[in-house]
Amino acid sequence: MADFLWPPGLHGYWKSSYLKHLNDEAIKTIVDFFERVPSKRTVIVLEHNGNGAMDRVPESATAFGHRGWPYNFVVTSAWSDAKDTNRNIAWTREFFDAMEPFTAEAAYVNYLGGDEGPNGLRAAYSPAKLARLSVLKAKYDPSNLFRMNQNIVPTVPS
Repeated sequence: MADFLWPPGLHGYWKSSYLKHLNDEAIKTIVDFFERVPSKRTVIVLEHNGNGAMDRVPESATAFGHRGWPYNFVVTSAWSDAKDTNRNIAWTREFFDAMEPFTAEAAYVNYLGGDEGPNGLRAAYSPAKLARLSVLKAKYDPSNLFRMNQNIVPTVPS
């Protein structure tokens, strides 16, 4: 649906988290950083999550969690020239750090970047959900063949 925003050949880096709230100070931070974005291909996404069907599903019903946070905040930095890599990644990280007062210690697993590692998984899933997914992984993928994204290590329950 949005492939036109990120055609083949672009370089990219992204960071994401849920927002605890979207107040004037958070909006000002977003505007301030976007005024000095290093690449015109960079996109900032704010997704409103609350007050709908998502809120009606119990937290324990699915692996997807964090249903209570009202917004998902995604910075998708993209640029054409490899020489601009450090500048774009630094801007993205600085922006994300500046948004820290507004972000929850939570993330949507599909929006985790490649460098999030185990901390990203802990942000995406509660300990109980992560343990449950690990047992399911042991059942359906005991050799850990599907490990290239945000890998959940298979664990046999004790």
